[in-house]
Amino acid sequence: MTGPTAWLQKRDPGLLIVKRAVRATLVMPSIFAVTHFAFSDPQVGLFAAFGSFALLLLVEFTGRPRTRLVSYAGLYVVGCVLIAIGTVVSTDKVAAVVVMGVVGFAVLFTGIVSPQVATASTAALLTFVLPVSVAQPASAIGWRLLGWTLAAVCCIAATMLVWPPPWHDDLRRRLAAAVSALARLADARSGGGDEPAARATVTAELDGLRRQFAATPYPPTGAAAGAVALSKLVGRVEWVAGNTAMVDHEHWTTERAPARAVTEKVAETLHRAAAVICDHDAHPVDDPELVAGLRESARQLDGLIAEALDADVSSVIEAGGAGTGGAGAGGASAGGEVDLAGDLDPGFHARAIGIATEMVADAALEAAGAQPVWEQHLGVAGDSTTSVFGHRLLSHLSFRSVWFRNALRGAIGLALAVAVIEVTNVQHGFWVVLGTMSVLRSNALGTGATAARAVGGTALGFVVGSLLMVGIANHISLLWVLLPVAVLIAGTAPFLVSFAAGQAAFTVMVVILFNIIQPIGWRVGLTRIEDVAMGCGVSVVVGFLFWPRGATAALGRALSHAFVASSAYMADAVDRLTMTRRRLDTSQGQQESNQAYLLLDDAFRQFFAERGAKVVPVDTMARLFTGSNRLRIAAYTLATLSVHPPAPGLDELESIRIAEAVLRDSYAQSHRWYEQFAQLLADGRTSLPLQPPHDEILHDTLRKAFEEVGTEQRGDRVQTALQMLWCDELLENQNQMQADLLASADLFVRHRGRVLI
Repeated sequence: MTGPTAWLQKRDPGLLIVKRAVRATLVMPSIFAVTHFAFSDPQVGLFAAFGSFALLLLVEFTGRPRTRLVSYAGLYVVGCVLIAIGTVVSTDKVAAVVVMGVVGFAVLFTGIVSPQVATASTAALLTFVLPVSVAQPASAIGWRLLGWTLAAVCCIAATMLVWPPPWHDDLRRRLAAAVSALARLADARSGGGDEPAARATVTAELDGLRRQFAATPYPPTGAAAGAVALSKLVGRVEWVAGNTAMVDHEHWTTERAPARAVTEKVAETLHRAAAVICDHDAHPVDDPELVAGLRESARQLDGLIAEALDADVSSVIEAGGAGTGGAGAGGASAGGEVDLAGDLDPGFHARAIGIATEMVADAALEAAGAQPVWEQHLGVAGDSTTSVFGHRLLSHLSFRSVWFRNALRGAIGLALAVAVIEVTNVQHGFWVVLGTMSVLRSNALGTGATAARAVGGTALGFVVGSLLMVGIANHISLLWVLLPVAVLIAGTAPFLVSFAAGQAAFTVMVVILFNIIQPIGWRVGLTRIEDVAMGCGVSVVVGFLFWPRGATAALGRALSHAFVASSAYMADAVDRLTMTRRRLDTSQGQQESNQAYLLLDDAFRQFFAERGAKVVPVDTMARLFTGSNRLRIAAYTLATLSVHPPAPGLDELESIRIAEAVLRDSYAQSHRWYEQFAQLLADGRTSLPLQPPHDEILHDTLRKAFEEVGTEQRGDRVQTALQMLWCDELLENQNQMQADLLASADLFVRHRGRVLI
């Protein structure tokens, strides 16, 4: 395939953009024609035309037909309310400015509530911007609602029946295949076997998943919970696959019965997660029974992990001390690396992969639009769904929240644009506000570039429109012929050519539309250039005044804070376990870590929602996001372990005291490394070396402690010794993860300074 067809297929696979634009081309001019000729009040035609534009080209809900219909109906109801309010306040200058700010903030901020709200924010804003900018008395509300209603009836029917968007998802298909492959490998391992074919399938599926994830585009609707959850899921699947329990066959053959039960439940949970991610046709799953089954399986897995932990401790105590686990103290793994926890406690690896599998289940539930298993996910056991949502809502009511800042900044920009209209009394004030709304972004430099492209595209559109007006301004029939062509180009140019081309095409369409409503020739185009340029200027000023760095920088700061908070939480958890004669409270660290995670999740969603190409690749940010969450979950795992001081009347073993001190120092060093890593992410430094290895000293002290526990027959110190081994294993996992984090951070640092023009 060569030539124009290949070019089009490359930019629009499946011709989805073309079909959407053709649908708008057929529907929008038809609605406008009917309302223009059938009603004497021009407000009907105006709101029918722009309502059609909003419903056909500014929003497109995906999912099952019923979900889409409910979403469109909800947008229609919201539009009716906003049109009525906008019309009422349009004749009062102060009220118009104030209410514009309030409505702008409310619409933008409530995007955190649901994917549908985030998707519809631009279209909803248009239904208020138009009436508040085109001042009319309250008596015009009925005519305006009539135009909006006619547009809604026709356009919703068209979107539901004519080329509805396909809702299969290749990324979901790849994720489900990868999770299924991991489940089959866990099935084989739970029986004590090691199937090379199953491992090869996992490798192949992961390779395909990485390629699909790198190639998946993320539109503004990426703020939707499903899209964000899918990106989390990619990292968590990698986490499960990269776990030593999936790689090293040696430990699976020595598992005790409780650990095997965990492994069997891991396989079941992964199978259920794959079924929830998508069905056989790659459609998102909306099956309450499947969702309930996955949630219950994850809860059972959590219980089995706790039972396996108790059983492993009891078996060591019953054996009379340490050194009875698998290969013996200080043994080596199949790869030749020292793996104390794995050798002395083979069930450790099953529990580790169980925790990672719970995180896969959480993301799968979130991607299906269901409530995750929050007890393990956030460490807020017993909290209700309302309480969890309250935590998230409160976390957004902060200047540290990207959603809050962008909603407030957008509201101020729109209110300022309306104020400019009221002060200058421009002829077509609507375009001032629309110009602000369309180019206001979370990156000030990006706003400037977008403003330049918007004004440049508008100027080009004006030139073309003016030439048309000079030749055919008095030939209304020719304008009607050109209107569908202009709609088609306006619907395709932003995606197939460029933003500036889209602005030019949109300008031509508006010039034609306004000349049909009120024939005044080319002057309407000149007016629009002046007004949109004024609106772009307002957006640039607001962008530089308020938080002049975008979602990428905000995400970097949120990552920085999350790594520091979670690392501090982990260091506190280790202090709590190793300072057994003192009671240390880790609840403050847990709260700060969870709060940092919620803010990071917020920033990650805004990064997805930011329009245009990403300055930093999405997969790079997803790896950093997953790394911070792994650190948080590891800290939570340690913080939930019980503390066991020496038995009454007995002194602490010297070897235990030394090992505890060395372990605390190792985690303190790790925390300092993460603080420096956070500086790297927050633009506080340009490079960072890997943390130096500490294996030999720490392993030697832990080995001596374990041996002395057995020699002295101190059953009261067995669990403390085991817990120190688990801390060591988690520290080893961190050291392995840090190399990947540094590689991702290096990509982040090198890319974030780029400006997309």
